[in-house]
Amino acid sequence: MFSCTSQLTELHRTILRGEEQPVVKRCVECCSLYHCPYCGPDMFKPTIKSKCLKHLQGHRRRAIRHKEFFIFKCHLKCRTAPHFHCISCTSTFMRKDGFLKHLLMCESKKPKVVVVEVKSEESSPASETVTAVSSEAGSAEDMTVSDRAKSLVSGDTPINGKRKVYLVQHSFPEQAPIVLQSIDEQRVDKGPTCEEMAVQGSENEMVGQGPTADGDIVEGQMSTDKPSKASMDEGKPSVVDLSVSVGDHNVCNSAENPHPTETDVAIRTLVNEISGHTPVESTVPLRSRSDTQDLCPFCGLMLHRKNLQVHLRRKHPEQVSSQEKPAPAQVKNLKQQRLPLRQQQKIAMESEIRDVFRHCIRFPNPISASVIADEPVDTANEKRCITILTCWSQCDLERGVKLLFSQKWTLLCKHGIIEYVLPSGTSTYMQGALLRCQSPSGTLRAVVREEAVHQYLEVWGQNGLEKSFDLTALNKHGKVYEDAQFACLAWSPCEKKLLYVAEKKRVEPSGLSSLGSANEDGGIVLLEEQDKNLYAEDWGEGLMGKCCPVLCVVDLNKGAVIVYAGVPPHISPGQALWAPNGRGVLFVGQWNEPFRLGLKFCSNRRSALYYLDLKGNCECLSSEGVSVLSPRMSPDSCWIVYLQGQVFGPHHQCLSMMLYDMKNRTTSVLVDVVRRAVKGQFAGIYESLPSHCWSADSERIFFSSACENYKAVFSVNRCTGRVTQVCGTDALRLDDFGSVQLLTIQKDMMVMSCSSPNQPPCLRVGFLSSVDHAEDMQLYNLGRANVYEGFDWQPMLITPPSQEENHQFSDLNFGAILLKPYAPERRKTPLVVNIHGGPHSHFAAEWNATAAALSKLGFAILMVNYRGSTGFGQDSIESLLGNVGIQDVKDVQRAVLCALQNDATLDPDRIAVMGGSHGGFLACHLIGQYPDFYRVCAARNPVINAATLLGTTDILDWRYSSVGIQYSFDLLPTSQSLTDMLEKSPIIHAAQIRAPVLLMLGGRDRRVSSHQGLELYKALRSRNTPVRLLWYSDEGHSLSKVSTQSDCFFNIVLWFKEHLN
Repeated sequence: MFSCTSQLTELHRTILRGEEQPVVKRCVECCSLYHCPYCGPDMFKPTIKSKCLKHLQGHRRRAIRHKEFFIFKCHLKCRTAPHFHCISCTSTFMRKDGFLKHLLMCESKKPKVVVVEVKSEESSPASETVTAVSSEAGSAEDMTVSDRAKSLVSGDTPINGKRKVYLVQHSFPEQAPIVLQSIDEQRVDKGPTCEEMAVQGSENEMVGQGPTADGDIVEGQMSTDKPSKASMDEGKPSVVDLSVSVGDHNVCNSAENPHPTETDVAIRTLVNEISGHTPVESTVPLRSRSDTQDLCPFCGLMLHRKNLQVHLRRKHPEQVSSQEKPAPAQVKNLKQQRLPLRQQQKIAMESEIRDVFRHCIRFPNPISASVIADEPVDTANEKRCITILTCWSQCDLERGVKLLFSQKWTLLCKHGIIEYVLPSGTSTYMQGALLRCQSPSGTLRAVVREEAVHQYLEVWGQNGLEKSFDLTALNKHGKVYEDAQFACLAWSPCEKKLLYVAEKKRVEPSGLSSLGSANEDGGIVLLEEQDKNLYAEDWGEGLMGKCCPVLCVVDLNKGAVIVYAGVPPHISPGQALWAPNGRGVLFVGQWNEPFRLGLKFCSNRRSALYYLDLKGNCECLSSEGVSVLSPRMSPDSCWIVYLQGQVFGPHHQCLSMMLYDMKNRTTSVLVDVVRRAVKGQFAGIYESLPSHCWSADSERIFFSSACENYKAVFSVNRCTGRVTQVCGTDALRLDDFGSVQLLTIQKDMMVMSCSSPNQPPCLRVGFLSSVDHAEDMQLYNLGRANVYEGFDWQPMLITPPSQEENHQFSDLNFGAILLKPYAPERRKTPLVVNIHGGPHSHFAAEWNATAAALSKLGFAILMVNYRGSTGFGQDSIESLLGNVGIQDVKDVQRAVLCALQNDATLDPDRIAVMGGSHGGFLACHLIGQYPDFYRVCAARNPVINAATLLGTTDILDWRYSSVGIQYSFDLLPTSQSLTDMLEKSPIIHAAQIRAPVLLMLGGRDRRVSSHQGLELYKALRSRNTPVRLLWYSDEGHSLSKVSTQSDCFFNIVLWFKEHLN
């Protein structure tokens, strides 16, 4: 029984709702180019569509997100200066902070008119029913008045009449009075009649409506006088001023009337119940401040109780509407059981942290793609139907695991142009899948799956499961390898055999009959006699239990597993693929003599490319004394490309691309090592090649690589060696993203994963263009539309000052990426300095769930790529050798100072630092060398004392290289080398550390022993420095389990909030 009239205005063009995109149209008036819809032609000159869209992305990054709206800054001629338009009124603001304050108040400026109808029946003994109609809430609530209040309210009024009560409540930020007017229909001298109100409603703005004697609704006049500010007693809760008129009885409840009568209390009770305020008791005792404050159940904000309902209606209307309003008695019981204020705030904060991290980590990440079908649909018009199968990884926080699922996409194509993309349908969960491979024809799919303690090899076809082998029960080898260093699963050209790598079978010394296994020719491969106490040396961190890999082949027709013989005993085979026509196997052989060094994250291990024929003859195809990885065969089976690097030195380095001619049996350098990167140009190859990287004509090779603060896709011409960046054309350009990862290229169809720090991964597909225009290609979205999170990011390129130069490698730059949440300009934002490990690693401008979650929680994040990071050339990497703990520490500090200088909204008094491995090493250095600069620190598996780490790490060669000593297998430590390691370690600065330190250690870490963190823990405890240690007994160096990641993030944020606020 109410109505609410509101005036809807058309939104300004600079205001977009939800995920709407700006409309960009070709100009038909002054030119044939594209104008920015938010800038005049004098501000942004008309240009081509791609540049205009890139300009608009800058607008979006600087736009204000308010509820479901994106508010862009307007540079049109509405005003002489750039400004923002309000979504609720015609106001414009030039300053961002003033506009944000205006947004919070604008929607609540109109006063609310609450119409209360009190009906009384002479013969009805039941309690009266009060109907409250609110123009803002837009709903009617029926309330039952107590008998005591009923008798007081209706004492001076006729019992057979209706009384209309108008409650006018102003919603200004300042304390506003509430006016309650009661009008008897039979006594017109007490207020306006229905007819008078209708006449007045035609001359004034109408918001509420009052009931007539017949139950109809008429409009009521809104009071426009500015309310006077309510008086408040110091130390006492605020009191809402009530001016009530009921019949002939007038009540004024204010600071001047501190002793209300019973009638006043009853009417105040009625008014407060109607307006959503706390019911007024018959006595008004003095209450403490904690008793008059309540915690918002949705955002954890502590508010005065009388303001809580307004806050809930403004900030959380959806949550409030979805929950049932509790009865006053229930509210009273909840207040009696209320937890202490500090505990309530902690619970709310913990809930917010978990929700934000769950939101950021829930986005799936594509890890592989393949073209599984290419069928003609209309041969006359050259139409084809292409099916793409993608594999994704997604974290499930409830179970604490990473889930794998697949999605299929069907594309209708014509003349190399995608005309239509069919919906993908439901994703398919891939339970227990370790390896996957599609056959060359696309009709079969092989899967290695693990269930319980058994491993199975499955072959799936059009009719379901066609073949299945229990590899554990066949007992020909040990566990199948699934890592990135050795693992492979490859179909033979005839699609009758499958090649993979597994652990060599461990044979007990029970009898000579069990000391061999049959090879393909029926011979016996003799194995060394085993002893149950013999030490089995593995390949270190992440590869525990993997000691002696062997090449295995499954013959699908015979149903037999064959272990290939002929691999030299000092070689560990991996990354295998079939030679042309299936006559042999090509593989990368890792040297395991005189002993094994850690292989994960290390591209500097001695290895070579080998060819093994079916008779067991093994031949080396590459140079000796180098490092080799990622061999890839061309579609015409005439060429092999692979990556090559140096042995020892930096554990991760810039690699050269080598080309092997199968016909002439010659090797040449296709892409050489980039010593020094030119700004914005190709900076070298730093990661493995995709499994399919050749164009269909075998003329070009495609790959992804780091380039300064970004990651991009490049192509190299096989004949000329010319390297070109793949950008795309028109609206969808790859260089608009911070990171582009090539997943596959098959039949000239490229599938790429694109992301940015504020944009989760999405897929782009496109056909290759001609060789002359290799950098341009038509791109298409595959999957969901773009998702943007509510924070901004910007790359930084920093040149160190002269006093911090490396004289051997001068004029080197380094980079950083700053993520910053949207906040008013006058509000200072705490800064978290995030340092990557390695040290030869890289922070790309890609989606990072941890950094995104920290930004959404109100932190600014600075991710530093100091000198020694990949993406800046080999000189930058080598400049760090012998300068760890000095050059990299100064680079991080220089990046922080540059960020503070360029952005005044960052708070220099609230700076935190975090990192893992070498990043933890630098974090501990920073809080020791700059003890008054950093307020708090969090380190994961940090290097604390390089000298004591020498005998416990799986990459002891890096311990020598880091201090500038050339490593060899027979090198022994000296007093000088140990002294150099100690002097470059953070432990020597432990006495100066004053910042609280949070340590997170993995109990099974083979790269950096957990005793490193324990050494710092004991040093800080002995000096009464705040320190907290988290121990994960079943974790390794990366702390990669989902449950561990969640727990680490949760504790880091709590640690930072505790010591930064």
